[in-house]
Amino acid sequence: MVKRLILIVTIVQAFSLSGQIDTIKAVDISTEQSAQKYDTDGGRLTTTITENEFKKAACCTLSESFELSNTVEVSNKDGISGIRQVEMLGLAGKYVLMTQKNMPNLNGIAQLNGLSNIPGAFVANVNIAKGNGSATLGYEGLTGGIDYDLKSSAKNPRFFFNAYQNNQGRSEVNLLLKKDINPNLRNFSYLHGGTQWMTTDMNKDGFTDMPMTDRYYLGNQTHFQTKNTEGMIGFTYWQDNKKAGATDKIGGNSITTDPSSFLFRSNENRLDVFAKLGIIPNEGETTFGNIFNFSRHNMSYGLNNLINRTYNAEESRFTYSGLMQSEITETWGIKTGLSFLATSLDENLSSEPLNILSQNYSGRVNELQFGGFFEGVYATDEFKMVLGTRLDNHNYYGWVFTPRIHIKWDVNPNNNLFLQGGYGRRQAYVIAENLPLLINDRVISSPFINENQNLTNPYGMNQERGWNYGVSYLKQFMFLGYPSAISLDVFRNVFDSRIVIDQETAENISFVQLNGKDAGFSESIHTEWSFMPAMRFEVRLAYRYVNNIQNLGGEMRLKPLLSQHRGLATLTYKTRNKWYFDLIGSINGPKRLFEKPEVSSQELETPVYALFNAQIRKNWNSGFEIYLGAENIGNFRQSDPIYAFTNSNRIDASYSWGPANGRLFYFGIRYEIK
Repeated sequence: MVKRLILIVTIVQAFSLSGQIDTIKAVDISTEQSAQKYDTDGGRLTTTITENEFKKAACCTLSESFELSNTVEVSNKDGISGIRQVEMLGLAGKYVLMTQKNMPNLNGIAQLNGLSNIPGAFVANVNIAKGNGSATLGYEGLTGGIDYDLKSSAKNPRFFFNAYQNNQGRSEVNLLLKKDINPNLRNFSYLHGGTQWMTTDMNKDGFTDMPMTDRYYLGNQTHFQTKNTEGMIGFTYWQDNKKAGATDKIGGNSITTDPSSFLFRSNENRLDVFAKLGIIPNEGETTFGNIFNFSRHNMSYGLNNLINRTYNAEESRFTYSGLMQSEITETWGIKTGLSFLATSLDENLSSEPLNILSQNYSGRVNELQFGGFFEGVYATDEFKMVLGTRLDNHNYYGWVFTPRIHIKWDVNPNNNLFLQGGYGRRQAYVIAENLPLLINDRVISSPFINENQNLTNPYGMNQERGWNYGVSYLKQFMFLGYPSAISLDVFRNVFDSRIVIDQETAENISFVQLNGKDAGFSESIHTEWSFMPAMRFEVRLAYRYVNNIQNLGGEMRLKPLLSQHRGLATLTYKTRNKWYFDLIGSINGPKRLFEKPEVSSQELETPVYALFNAQIRKNWNSGFEIYLGAENIGNFRQSDPIYAFTNSNRIDASYSWGPANGRLFYFGIRYEIK
């Protein structure tokens, strides 16, 4: 890792010499709002994905919108449920701190499926930052942070409508209403309805390619501002119901001894109530902030074939954070405050016959956490350093200390170097986070599934903990007469403790807590180049490499179903009369497969595959827009995401590594009134 850092610094010095000739202040690739841009004001490099980028992925949820990103990846975690999990720096989304407008959000048991229930049409922008985040937001976020903001500014239209339909039976409608009550009070209402009303089996394996789904989303925000205060209050509620399995049994509930009669059901709903209050005294040098959040989450999952495996959970969560920010001198500032967390989770996991589990599991997790944080900020025109730390008391783990540092150096106006390091930790919700891995008839073994469930800590395990450190570099320059930008990131996560799901043995699933060297590490290199070869023609090329190593099956191995190499190319052309043409292509390197039933024990590998999407849209000054496009143009499909063997009555949906549904066509409309 030291050699890599030396190499990065050498590259920075070389680039900085060439960057002294031309000075530019903007990273945006075009005159209108760029689909993607960089924010260099903070202590770490932040990538902002805007509404124009979401339009390239016309459907449908926030998680699916990341399919156009090489920083955050999205993958199907099994061949049945349709759950799409994000990954960053080669690590699962559970290690990413999710926030809405810097308010902690989509945590607890919502980590797995939360982003899949945020309609992309309502999102104004998403800020993505690698590495440990600010200590003011908590001690989580071992690998990075994703902060999203719904459309809620004065510039948003009074009325926005979006409708989407594809040829595989997916329909979605989104409605946004803005009401200016008075100059200091503004209200936003959000309404979404979506359904997957048709089943497909394009890979001819006898199972649905995606679940039949009914999804609803309702939200409201009220923003206010006075001379010395500003804030917001709001709520969101969503409900997601799924049904999937054998295509000839999808409408029924029959149980037979035939694995092809497999049926999966899930029902999930969540209510979030939140408020922010900022106080700005007349002096203006010291400000105070308060954030409140309450959530109630219910989920129910069920498998129905040779076994009946069910999971039910109810979670209530309350958080509060109070922050004071003050400028001490022209170069020094501080942020300090307190935070509180209270969580109550009841869950039940059961299987029939019982030989799949040594006994059914019922457990409760009651978390109480109180902590304080402090950040010192030193900033000049060319240098910025943020030193942060937290001290928290947790009812299960006692006092925990979390240090972090972020450094930014502007080598010159066109070259920015970012260095960061810090410690992170998180409470694992080991069942809810890994539900896709339970869609099979493997025998589950874990400390929390045994004959003695009098456990001191949740699930009989400790927090996941580890160090994250890395370097980011951004160069802005003129290329072919237009602004261009190159970014480069190198990061490494080293775990002190990590909980993994070991599936290396075809008959079993083991929840294992690894400590020390066995917990392993994850390395990531990501580079991206944005440029304009011609007027109104944008090109973005990206490549990333990840290496996630952990002790699996008794030896240090690469995490299964992880593509070490991935490339992404995005081309966008806009005409003078507002026709847009988008082409997105990605190539995915091979992924390691764990052992399959009835196959000789060996390290299997998936093939290299490429996916291509294209879209055409037309925008009129009247506020009307129409779009149509195609996804997976090459019609690539994985033939066996579900491993089913009639002769041995086995079924396993854990082998999903690529798309099961093939070529897809869609069209839609947008209309807004300013």
